[in-house]
Amino acid sequence: MGASRLRALTIKEVEKLTATRPTTIKHRSLGGVPGFVLVHTPAGHTSYGLIYRANGERKKLTLGSTRALSLAEARMLAGRHRVSVETGGDPHAEKLEQRRRILEERRNEVEREHLDVERMWVKYMQLVASHLRTRGEKDRVFRKHILPVVKGLCVTEVTKTHALTIVDTLVSQDKRPMADKVRQEGSAFFAWLIERDHVERNVFARIRKTRMGSNIRTRVLDDYEVGAIWHACEPEGNWADWMRLLILTGCRNMEVRGARWSEFDFEERLWTIPAARYKTKKPHTVYLTDLMLEILEGAPKIRHSDLVFPAQGNLCQPMSGDQKVKDRIDKRMRASLHGTYAKEPENWCVHDFRRTIATGLQRLGFRPDIADQVIGHVGSTRSGAGAHYLHHGYEAERKEALTVWSEHIAKVCGI
Repeated sequence: MGASRLRALTIKEVEKLTATRPTTIKHRSLGGVPGFVLVHTPAGHTSYGLIYRANGERKKLTLGSTRALSLAEARMLAGRHRVSVETGGDPHAEKLEQRRRILEERRNEVEREHLDVERMWVKYMQLVASHLRTRGEKDRVFRKHILPVVKGLCVTEVTKTHALTIVDTLVSQDKRPMADKVRQEGSAFFAWLIERDHVERNVFARIRKTRMGSNIRTRVLDDYEVGAIWHACEPEGNWADWMRLLILTGCRNMEVRGARWSEFDFEERLWTIPAARYKTKKPHTVYLTDLMLEILEGAPKIRHSDLVFPAQGNLCQPMSGDQKVKDRIDKRMRASLHGTYAKEPENWCVHDFRRTIATGLQRLGFRPDIADQVIGHVGSTRSGAGAHYLHHGYEAERKEALTVWSEHIAKVCGI
């Protein structure tokens, strides 16, 4: 490094130069290093700088305030930058580039935090899925299968490799229905992100379905699951009665939810669902077991309403919001079973109780046609010509089946 032709000023000489404020910005050479100057402003601010040329352009690099740097430190710093200049460097441009990189990193960090996968999923659920009946299951699928793989990532950092890892893991575990559900939920989420210009591609798109053909639901709840659901109902009031009657009768959701007191004959212990409310368009009778009667006797009777389960705001309509109730019960049920069984319960819906009763009755020794009659299915014996010639009502058989089923549920639930 070539030395400055100017004599290096001392601290006292610098203090003398800055004793009086200038009328304009002054650059006073400090010597020792070519271009090393003291910058003095009319406001009294003083700092050290280095003036040099790069690519034919005159530039000034600010080294720091005189309060932050001593004269010796500033001269040493100026010397290092001067070496860089004489070897083709541009300290000022490098400083600007470093500042740009820092600002860009800060912006990226803010954007990364803003577009965090979990944070965006919460927003997606609030804006898109809050009104859906399946919102609880959607959230469960995401948090159990998708989030563990992409947690902590920005949505722009999620790749198709992540998506394939999630789906392939489920396929390798022979959970193909869940793999397809995960693919579907992930694709819907990323389609929403694309719509808002947060990402450019849907990483779950173009992943082929793992199952071919239509899906026939076969979910049957185990006894321990039924027992856990029965007890998880407890805080739900009328909704607990509704779900427990579904478990005991095998009737459909709206058949129970729309039940009317006028349909019950407590002396004969019969509930007759009229043809207008039954899927087959024929009346259907349900024998009332001791456990069913206990539930009905405990249900409040509302004046001016014939409905067993009327809505709070409209006594002429059955209560609504069953999916929210089911989600709360499901959450409590899963919490009660957590760690008790090796296998975590699969998703269930109230319609699965019908399949559970039919299967359970077969397990308890009843013929399939009896199980069909209990849950109100036409059954193979009454299809085709049988519909014209076979009209036995199976009243005694259905009574026995429901009695045995209620006793089985009482045992399972420890009632």
